[in-house]
Amino acid sequence: MGQQKAYQERNLGLKAFSALVYLFLYAPIVILVIFSFNQSKLNVVWQGFTLKWYEIAWRDIAVIQSVRVSLVVALLSTIFSTVLGTLGALALTRYELRLRAFYDTLFYLPVIIPEIVIGFATVIFFGLIGFKLGISSIVIAHVAFSVSYVVFVVRARLVGMDRSLEEASMDLGANELQTFFRVTLPLLMPGIISASLLVFTISLDDYVITSFVAGSNATTLPLQIYSMVKTGVTPEINAISSVLLVVTIVLVYLSHQLQREQPPKSALAIVVLVTILLGSFAVGGVTTNNQTRQLNLYIWSNYASAEMLKKFEERYNVKVRVDLYDSNEALLAKLQTGLVDYDLIVPSDYMVSILIKQNLLQPIDRDSLPNLANLDTRFLALPFDPENRYSIPYTWGTTGIGYRKDKINGNFDSWSVLWDEKYKDRIALLDDVREVFGAALKKQGLSLNVTDSNQIAKTANLLKEQKSLVKVYDSATFAELLLSGDAYLVQGYSGQIGKAMAENPNIAYFIPKEGATIWTDNICIPKGAPNSDLAVLFINFILDPQISGENTNITAYSTPNKAAKEFIKPEILNNPALFPSDESLKNCEFIKDVGSAIQTYDRYWTEIKSE
Repeated sequence: MGQQKAYQERNLGLKAFSALVYLFLYAPIVILVIFSFNQSKLNVVWQGFTLKWYEIAWRDIAVIQSVRVSLVVALLSTIFSTVLGTLGALALTRYELRLRAFYDTLFYLPVIIPEIVIGFATVIFFGLIGFKLGISSIVIAHVAFSVSYVVFVVRARLVGMDRSLEEASMDLGANELQTFFRVTLPLLMPGIISASLLVFTISLDDYVITSFVAGSNATTLPLQIYSMVKTGVTPEINAISSVLLVVTIVLVYLSHQLQREQPPKSALAIVVLVTILLGSFAVGGVTTNNQTRQLNLYIWSNYASAEMLKKFEERYNVKVRVDLYDSNEALLAKLQTGLVDYDLIVPSDYMVSILIKQNLLQPIDRDSLPNLANLDTRFLALPFDPENRYSIPYTWGTTGIGYRKDKINGNFDSWSVLWDEKYKDRIALLDDVREVFGAALKKQGLSLNVTDSNQIAKTANLLKEQKSLVKVYDSATFAELLLSGDAYLVQGYSGQIGKAMAENPNIAYFIPKEGATIWTDNICIPKGAPNSDLAVLFINFILDPQISGENTNITAYSTPNKAAKEFIKPEILNNPALFPSDESLKNCEFIKDVGSAIQTYDRYWTEIKSE
């Protein structure tokens, strides 16, 4: 009796522990789904139930197009992977192969090797053979790592299959081909369909490999979501992610059901229905384009409003295709391959200088830009491109401090407030080596672009001392931390904090008196752009004051177009985070390429993050 009671207690403890593990794993996903129905624009405080974010996501042209690209890629990858994987499973199971162990190892490698290695190796391979990046390159990469899953699932089905049925068919006069199609294939079909669903799910969800091999016209849904997250997590992203989550769960469940000895007919029916619906939706996105030319724009998320792009298309009878990236480094990597055909890109200031040094940009014909005169001269002739030969400023901002007026008291105007111990665990810094070091360097009265190793080491020690006060290093959700009250002080980009200020009047922003980072994102033409004349037309178009002002009203990012101010909404123009005073900008600097010193920064940054 005592043993039974002890067993029950251990069993109860095991169940409780399992429940806690599952809660830890899936609570964030549940929260994501719940907040996809939140009335608020930002994910911090529940303000009521709504379905509007699903409606907004459905009306978002870029999102829907990325869904269709994902479906096309997933469907094609599934077809090719299933055919090749099934043939591979048959060969490995039914035939005596001299190098069977070697072939088995080959099929295990894509599952074992990290995705980032596969993605890097694949894009290098495409570069060696000169294969242009696009939808086809994504499909090939997905097939390369998906075939293994088909082999494993179909092979398991083959091993458990009764071969006497095939032998009986041969005895009754059927040849090998007839036996395969009338006996073997029907018996394998549940396993094949199960493997297909697994491949479809993996392809639909993949981000890492896709980010390496995607080119123009090939922004998948995971790429779209990740790029959107870089400018702040919104319920729209939650809504998209929730739909993707539900689709994934359904497909995995169906795959599991079809691997049973006697798969239910209802599962097969659902598979057929889902395939028809997804296929119809994907094909529905393929429209006939009457325009003879297309402008390929590679840009940050939420930087170009749909209204602005539509006006350009109508005025010049062209099609604008937008692809998104999530970092300057991702942009650089794509251009270095020489396998992309973008007409316009929007790199940050320091990246412009790197692209110029690597001969990846082509000069812009300034004589074809009469609207260039509308720009504020403060943003022209900057150090990274002193003659504006390769770049035209598109948006700008600063990196300062956002804070909660209702949580902290006193007057402060310095970076030193981020070292104040009374705000321990209520401070958030960007997850960016140059920005974090820049704040500490400015605190000491130094330049953002120090290259002296001793000064960098001293600054690193200052940041190590501060680390115990920092709640998190986060470049994506710092505005949400302010809104929720989880952080009272955040180092952040003016654009996101400006939006948070519009959401909550208790949030404010200031540029420290020692100065801060001022930055511009610039529109450039990559070397070898196929439609450079259209690119110049587009640059001049967005420099039009009314067009620039209207785009600012929608995107809420500061524009360097001084003539556009009369078209900008007063609440945006008067927001000190978006349009600060000249006095507050006097000690601000642009981040520059520090050459080999970046290795020193990176080494100390790794030490700070790992302590």
